[in-house]
Amino acid sequence: MADTAWEMGDRREAVRCLLIPLTGRKLLLPSVAVAEVLAYAVVKPASDAPEWFLGMMEWRSVHIPLISFEKLIGEPVSESSSRHRVAVFHTIGESEKGKDRQPFYGIAIQGIPHLIQLRESELTMLQTSSSDEPVLFRVEVQGQLAIIPNLALLEERLDSVDIP
Repeated sequence: MADTAWEMGDRREAVRCLLIPLTGRKLLLPSVAVAEVLAYAVVKPASDAPEWFLGMMEWRSVHIPLISFEKLIGEPVSESSSRHRVAVFHTIGESEKGKDRQPFYGIAIQGIPHLIQLRESELTMLQTSSSDEPVLFRVEVQGQLAIIPNLALLEERLDSVDIP
């Protein structure tokens, strides 16, 4: 994924990215992946859903699924800190199971994302993961540790949840 952001153009060009705060870590994504950041709203929990699936919330008169990325990767969420915001993501792929996929979903976040201009030379790869994990890469960017998530896998996991 790190290479693909620069495949279409000059590798010296900067890509607009977001550093999205979670509990004790940050996600790093191209800014075009995020449709909107909004205040945390009322969530209707789903019964018999995985712990990382927080439920459904209303956004722009539609109901979208909301997840906890920390719980998805098996890491704790600080109970002392309340969720502050939701980052609404565009769905990037189609369902492999023939199921209609929601065009958007939300990830609960802990603050306001920070917009950065990122060049490939400013990204240090620390660890790669297998394609069946929700984390593609752990990186250092501008002196901060961040996770590049595997959005395709995350969406596949959402497909496996019986969303009302």
